[in-house]
Amino acid sequence: MIFRYAPIVVMLFLFTCQTTEVEDPNFLGKADGKYVPAKDSSSQSLIKVILEKNPNFPSFKSDFSMQIQTFVPKKENVNLDGKVYFAKDTKQIKIQLMDSFFGMVFSELIANENQIQIKPTSSKEIQTLPMGDILIQDPGTGKKYTIPFPVIYAYLTGNYLNEIQNPKAKFNLSDTRVALSKADGDYEYFFKEGSLDRLELTSGKRGLKAIAIVKTSLTQVHPPKEITTKVVSLDTEKENVLIQIKLKKSLITEVSPQVFRF
Repeated sequence: MIFRYAPIVVMLFLFTCQTTEVEDPNFLGKADGKYVPAKDSSSQSLIKVILEKNPNFPSFKSDFSMQIQTFVPKKENVNLDGKVYFAKDTKQIKIQLMDSFFGMVFSELIANENQIQIKPTSSKEIQTLPMGDILIQDPGTGKKYTIPFPVIYAYLTGNYLNEIQNPKAKFNLSDTRVALSKADGDYEYFFKEGSLDRLELTSGKRGLKAIAIVKTSLTQVHPPKEITTKVVSLDTEKENVLIQIKLKKSLITEVSPQVFRF
């Protein structure tokens, strides 16, 4: 997978309002125990359990709400609404970002495992860049919010199942973890009873640590009910942003290829 270390900037008019606190997850970091290679028979057994446990990640569409909580220079909450579409065959995601007040679509995003395309609705220009972080910027204040899009993409598409089958992956069997170093940083996938429970990323090149955790239900594993992502600066170890995405009105359905066009 190719990544771009300079984030993509999405220009949006953002609205702040009083909202509930976003859950603040803690980083677990590297395990103390031994990691064994992917070719080890015990690693292969764990992969088999995970593949049997996970759904086939069918196509879906869903509404969502996004809350962005920042801490520097002061604590603020920003809210967005949107729609997300996923096509199983192509692994494409389309996201329409809207403001929570007027419901206006400000920007559309289409992504696969290799690239992200972004088009503001006010422009005919389409920006195409390798998969990487996204900066949501408020043009009024100039404030930017880093969203580690690769970890969100992994949850929405089930792409992490491909990652853990990479021959370079390493397995910590006592804690049911899978670690994989990629071009943009070190990823670690944490499993609980065969299902992905959290994903942690440490990237020196991007100067950040990120964690993403999910909440599902017995009746809805895919897409998840909720994704919470936390981004921390490697330099200061201070929180940059907390991002909470709540999916609602999710529907497992085929999505027309026409949807993945601007």
